Amino acid sequence: MLPVLQSFVVESARVFRLPERLLEKLKLVSEEAFLQVIKNSFTPDEESTVRITVATDSLYFKLSFFDRGLPFDDSLAREYHPAADLDVLDTEGMELFLIRQYADNVEWINHGHEGKEFRLSFEIPHRDIITLLENDAPRETGKATGPEDVEVRDFREGDAIRISRTIYRAYGYTYPNEDLYYPEKIAKLNASGKLISVVCCDKTTEEVVGHYALERPGLGSIAESGQAVVSPGYRGFNLMGKMRDLLEKKAVNLQLEGIMSQPVTSHSYSQKVNLKFGSQPCGFTFALVPEKLSFRQINQSLSQRESCMLYFKPFKQRERTLFLPERHREVIQKIYAELAIPFQEGTKEMMDQEEPGQVLSAYSSDWGFGEITVKRFGKLNLPEIKRSLYDLLYTMKAYVIFLYLPLEESDLSELIESLEKEKFFFSGIIPSYMDGKDVIKFQYLNGTIDISKIEILGDHASELFAYVLQEKERVLS
Repeated sequence: MLPVLQSFVVESARVFRLPERLLEKLKLVSEEAFLQVIKNSFTPDEESTVRITVATDSLYFKLSFFDRGLPFDDSLAREYHPAADLDVLDTEGMELFLIRQYADNVEWINHGHEGKEFRLSFEIPHRDIITLLENDAPRETGKATGPEDVEVRDFREGDAIRISRTIYRAYGYTYPNEDLYYPEKIAKLNASGKLISVVCCDKTTEEVVGHYALERPGLGSIAESGQAVVSPGYRGFNLMGKMRDLLEKKAVNLQLEGIMSQPVTSHSYSQKVNLKFGSQPCGFTFALVPEKLSFRQINQSLSQRESCMLYFKPFKQRERTLFLPERHREVIQKIYAELAIPFQEGTKEMMDQEEPGQVLSAYSSDWGFGEITVKRFGKLNLPEIKRSLYDLLYTMKAYVIFLYLPLEESDLSELIESLEKEKFFFSGIIPSYMDGKDVIKFQYLNGTIDISKIEILGDHASELFAYVLQEKERVLS
């Protein structure tokens, strides 16, 4: 059936006008993905059905394989030490090199009684600012002498290329979020509501000289602030603060429950901005930003993967019942107290232990990390999480894996005890993060981080970082 499958995928890509240079990659990747589904979902003599679909949105070509075959065999999750070199491990044919190299996102989705889905997403190519500026004439430099010469306003469609131009001219090839190098991507993300940009504009030249945004990839009840840039000649005018003010007003108008942010810890400036605007630390993320940046012209590397503090600022309150795990009860209570978010504690009598639950997992090729999300608490969470861990470690070779567990459904104490034996350690909480519900965040770190290169600002953040570090050492010991 491989020729039929490959013809379907390639011709579908042509219908959606993907460039010819991607078709051979899709042909190879579809073969590897199909063979993985057959090998791991069915016995050799079994007859069954695999449903294959393609779809596109403004950013991705998506290839999905649906089956109702074997669930994950928990015995496959072999013993693993996080310091081991994954490149030399025997993966029994599960190393899908082509998928890891060519797919931008890889997802394993559990559909309950309807089976499971293996979804690969390929980013639809856009022209980057390097190409667009090849014949661009030099532009007049800014003449602003004070903040009165700069307008802070909402994003307009024509701003996209100006944002990319500012990023390129201010940072060359070194800005870590490569989305900002692609004007068409900026415009499409803003049109979809998945990105909400505000800009600073020089009143004289009409050039964009600053950018700040809210990111809402799932259009959920909170947004993440980021992509904050001000051109060097315009710093000192408090433009970052003015853009943040406008973003917060937009968040309130959208009735968002809050804004989260993940400022880097190689310096303290962005942490200082969050504290100034009333955000409070609620977690710490090791190794979020890749050491090697992936934009096509970037040949520089960070000294190590960048770690980030996790901040949150709530905008409105709601009633919430939380089931706090025993081991981390005290630190979670402190976090909620600092955030001034009230809650009631649930009891075991309120729990439903019979549901199987639902676990989703995904891998980001650009960033080199995996994510596991427990969408519903249930008795099958642990084997599904271990299956996801196996896929992300041995198939995708993720450097770091983030795990999100629902705090508003059930007591997680026993599940967390089992997960810590699998080398997951506490990393914080995020209010309203998943379908409007609070989560507790854990992570699995495959590698080492030089702690001496991490700079933390503020007593509360330092205390929280010390707790996360202590938990990391305890779990990995």
